Amino acid sequence: MARELVLAVTLAGGVALPHALPLQAVSPLLASTIWLLALALRALIAAGGAIFVFVYLPQTRLFEVIGDWCLHEVVPLLAMHLGFSGHPVAHAVVVVPALALAASLLWALVGLARGWLSLRRLLDGSAGEGPWGSTLVPDDRVVVAATALGRGRIILSSAAVGNLDKDELRAGLAHEMGHLRRRHRPLSLLASVLAAVAFPLPGTRRAERELAFQLERDADEYAVRETRDPLALASAICKAAQSQLPEPAYLLAGRGRIARRLDILVYGAARRSRPAQRVSCAAAVLLAAIVLGLGATLPSWALTPNGAHAATTAHCLG
Repeated sequence: MARELVLAVTLAGGVALPHALPLQAVSPLLASTIWLLALALRALIAAGGAIFVFVYLPQTRLFEVIGDWCLHEVVPLLAMHLGFSGHPVAHAVVVVPALALAASLLWALVGLARGWLSLRRLLDGSAGEGPWGSTLVPDDRVVVAATALGRGRIILSSAAVGNLDKDELRAGLAHEMGHLRRRHRPLSLLASVLAAVAFPLPGTRRAERELAFQLERDADEYAVRETRDPLALASAICKAAQSQLPEPAYLLAGRGRIARRLDILVYGAARRSRPAQRVSCAAAVLLAAIVLGLGATLPSWALTPNGAHAATTAHCLG
């Protein structure tokens, strides 16, 4: 019992740890690593929960009780029409978590496929090559973006060419080049998959958003190093947000990701802190150890024999 309690406290602490760290005062690369590890831990916990239900629940007293119920006894009319007669209710109990995770992952993959098809249609209608090797596309919105899938390229809309001045355009293109050169695309893709698996855990979407914010910070820093003009990048971000978001004034206020990026670019709100960097490095090492340890133990859980499940099946079919 003590071992299980220690494990539960360790996992809960690992999940909560990134939310307690001053990650805006550390390098974006370190902060991104911490949030990615947090998503990996969440995904492992969700997968472990599904395995626990499938493997260990059949060995509990609760399962023995519901194992005596069969679908044709609980919902006789529905079971008769669907052909489930003789199947135990317990079957549904143990497979629902795994099916939910599989459905979420499948939905994420479908979303990625739809995004790729939309990108292909957009590129098929391109109007030629723009500055910095970008691809010009007809669009009334200010769009400067790096492709998320396929060959890395920068998409530049006709509205961006018309609405951004020379410095803003250069800063925006440098930002997107930062995404490509800093290898952010595979990290974002991995984060999407991990978040799809970890969706049952509260806070998963926030962790995914925080990782995306840190990647944006990293690309912003790359652009500022290239252009030496943070105000031009801040202006380009504002113009892009105003052309794309339904309520830009509301979304630019408060502590949204865009507002936080502007704070950093305009006011220098993200000054580095050596103590915060050291604490965050230690937290990253701890999270990595927890993720590796949990990942190494999951296969042994999956291989545990499950005799009670077979016994329940025989009871209902007999």
